Parts: sequence; structure tokens; C-alpha cells
Amino acid sequence: MKRKLGLVFIMLLLMVGTWGAWQWAEGKTGLQTPPQGSAPDLTPKPEQGPEQEPEQEQVQPVPEEQEFAVRGVIEGFYGEPWTHSQRLDLLAFMGRQHFNTYVYAPKDDPYQRRQWGDLYPPGLGGQMRSLAETAKRNGIDFVYSISPGIPMPLPTEQATPEWVTNSITITSQGDQQRLLAKIDQLRGYGVHDFLLSFDDVQEIVKPEDQAVYGNDYATAHVDLANEVYRMEKEKDPDFQLWFAPTDYYGLGDSGYWRAIRSGLDPAIPVIWTGEWVLNQAVTSQQADRVAELLGRKPMLWDNFPVNDYTYAINKRPQLIMGPLENRSADLGEHLSGYLTNPQIQPEASKVALATIGDYLHDPHGYDAQAAWKAAMQAPDGVQDAEALLLFCKYAAESKLRPAGNPDFATLAANYWQNRDPAALRQEFQALAGLPERLRRSTNNPALLAEIDPWLTKLGREGQAGLLALDYLQDPADTGEPFRALLGQIEANNLKIGEEIVEFLQQAAQQ
Repeated sequence: MKRKLGLVFIMLLLMVGTWGAWQWAEGKTGLQTPPQGSAPDLTPKPEQGPEQEPEQEQVQPVPEEQEFAVRGVIEGFYGEPWTHSQRLDLLAFMGRQHFNTYVYAPKDDPYQRRQWGDLYPPGLGGQMRSLAETAKRNGIDFVYSISPGIPMPLPTEQATPEWVTNSITITSQGDQQRLLAKIDQLRGYGVHDFLLSFDDVQEIVKPEDQAVYGNDYATAHVDLANEVYRMEKEKDPDFQLWFAPTDYYGLGDSGYWRAIRSGLDPAIPVIWTGEWVLNQAVTSQQADRVAELLGRKPMLWDNFPVNDYTYAINKRPQLIMGPLENRSADLGEHLSGYLTNPQIQPEASKVALATIGDYLHDPHGYDAQAAWKAAMQAPDGVQDAEALLLFCKYAAESKLRPAGNPDFATLAANYWQNRDPAALRQEFQALAGLPERLRRSTNNPALLAEIDPWLTKLGREGQAGLLALDYLQDPADTGEPFRALLGQIEANNLKIGEEIVEFLQQAAQQ
């Protein structure tokens, strides 16, 4: 979810500085890990018919008091959307992990965004019905996001006149009826909860609307939300509407937020991503400040553990497999709900999602490190939790954890201080053998396929570390094999174990 890509990119340069400092942006989806050096395919795929549904483990909701009324996962990324079977699997996983809400919001489902006014054909409509029914069986509320604004192009895209033509004309009765008809279709599938999304749209008013709104796109958005809520609530008492504004992050007031607090129906929750798009911390004090500015408690869209910006902006794809950290224990009292935005890789996302589920279930008792260790069993088929945890420690760098693996930093510092290679050699040996160890012990082909490019690189970093220690310990060693392998590692744009690479580069300078 991005406010707008041009602004995102500029602010990234201003706020982030060098690429390794901290990450800022957000996410998308996809099953297959893109080839090294490439970004995910952002081209919508041809329509496919319904997939055969796997058998679902039905999880009955457990009545219990929860501080977070909404504990959700939002599939709101750019790129190839998840498959139907992946969503069904996720819903069952969510039911086991204390979640109660799933938001369907893939930006590259054409029926969700650029063809927002078109009804789903029977095959895809059947999938929507299946998702809603499966969600209900697992104690999950299904929320459908619809985004009728003018899309903001990605850095790799060029906006076209059709984007403007296909977007909603808010003063058009015909367009309003198309929007209501889409909602009515989904209600027929069992969907009663909707998110009207104006995030990542161009901040302009269409010429047809300017006679009423001038350039005040905020009021236009608010008026549409109010009208949709009023009309649909009359037809369906169970109808619920959320609102994703174009200004969706920050702690300061804006004209858009003034339009929300003065005009938006107080029954409509409003999305907020935090002080920034990605946040090292989110506090109850921040939420209270935003509640004053929005005229209601915000609905937090937490952009963790999303990773698609590492493809599209940083050009160094990475996995984010650390635990949720730095969220206030009392945050649930200050929000209307919490939504997490996962990674491109659905199986790999389960590690972080499991820790988030633990936090949402018991925020005051949440222990990030304990939850992280327990989360090694979140993906199916993991028989060597220690091996997966070792991998995750080197794949945990994020806005929440910008320093990477502190354990390795200690090992490296001790080595440079006393030149005793024993502890560091043991770590490098473990990393060099980690790819074979994980592949042998993990009965989850999807997870292995997702992490394999990074796992392979991490293993080579371990091999290079052993060569580096030999080079540093033997004055007669020219270091040629070590330097050659280091060059190959540096040429690989996938990001994992940056702290190891820094050690290797320092060793090469000796």
C-alpha cells in the first residue's frame, strides 16, 4: 500500500538514505520466487477457472475477550495475486493463529481495481463464494476491498488514459449504481463487509466531478463512502464499510483528514498505516493523536512483514522472517482493529504471521523471542526448527530490526578483537551446511521453493566465511578462492546475511 509511488520514491531517498539503513514502502503478492535479479511479474494473469479446493481443517471460533476487536490479514499487495488454493490454506492457518479477519485486496485483481465496476464471471464468482464460506467455517470475517479511483502507476508502469476513463465518476449515478451492483453481487456470495479503498490513487478530481467538487478530492471520496454506506445499510443490516483514505499515514493534520473527521459517518472505520508507511514502532500515544485527527480510533494497516518494495524500489529482494516487535502492549485499546500485510511468499509469511497472531491474542503477555521460536512450527512440515530459526535469524532484517542478526555481530567483533576463529568457524560451518540440512528435514515443497534462492546464497556466504578465516589465519594464503566467491556473492542481488557480507568485505581488505 503506497500513498503514491512518486512520493514514495522521493521520500525513500530522503528518509532512508543508503539502502541498508532501513526499509520504507510496502507490499504485493505471488507464489513463485522471481529469478535472481528480477522483479515479480506485475502483469495481470489471464482469468483461470476455479481450482479444486483442498480439504479444510475446520476451526470453531473460541469465545473470548480480546483487546483487538479486528485481528486481520490483508492481501493488499502489488503483483501476481495469491492463488485460490493459497487463500484457502491461509484462512485455515488464520483460524489456528488467533486471527478473525481476512481482507481481500490484491491490487492486481482487475475486478478489484481497474475493472472495479465489472461483475465477476461465474468461475471467479464461485471462488469468491468459496472464500467467504471457508472464512466463515474458520471463524474469519471476509472483507472485500474495492478500489475505484485512478491508480497511481508503479515505477515500472506508465499511466494510460484508460485508467482515468475506467475510474469512478463520483457524481455519475450510473457509476454509483455499478459500484452498488458489485457490492450486491458479492453479498450474494455471502460477503457483508467491504473496504472502500482510495489508497494509492492519483490526487485529482475528474473533469466530470469538478463542477461539484472543484479540486477537493477528499470531500468527493468522503461523500461517496457516506452514500454507499447509507444505501447498502438500508438493504442489508449486516453491511459494514471501512474506508482507506488517500492520506493514510502520518501524525499531522491535513485537509483530507479534516474532511474525514468533519464529514465521514462515524460508523465507518478509517485505515492508518502509522507515522510512516513502514514503522519501527507503533505506540498507543500515536494512535490517540490520530484518533483526534480522524474523529475515530484508526484501523491500523501494519506494513509488516511485507517485502515487495525490496523488489520494486530497492532492487534487492529479501525475505522478512523476524518477529513482530515494538508495538505497544495496550495498542488494542486505542485502535478499532489491526491488519497485517504479509510478504509476496505466503508460506514464508507464516513465521511472522504466527508471532503477530500471538501478539494480537495476548499483547500484554507477548514475548517476541519466545513467539519467534514457536513460529518455526507455523509452516507445515518443518522437522528441524533449529535449522529454520538459524535461517530466519539472517533473514530478519527489516524496519523493525535494522541491525540484522546481533549474534553474528558479537561473533565478528570478538574475532576481530582476539583473532580466535573457533566460534566464528563453527557458525560458518553451520551456515555452509544449512541448505542441505533444511532441504532434507523440511517436508514442505512450497516453503522450500520460496526460500531456496536466499537459502542457497546464505550457504555460499558460510562457505566464503570459512575461506576467509583460512585466508586470515595463513599468511601464505593468497585469498584467491575466497575473493572469487566473495565476488559471486556481491553480484547476487538477493539480500540475506548482510552482516556476513560486511565481515567478508572487511576480511578481503586485510
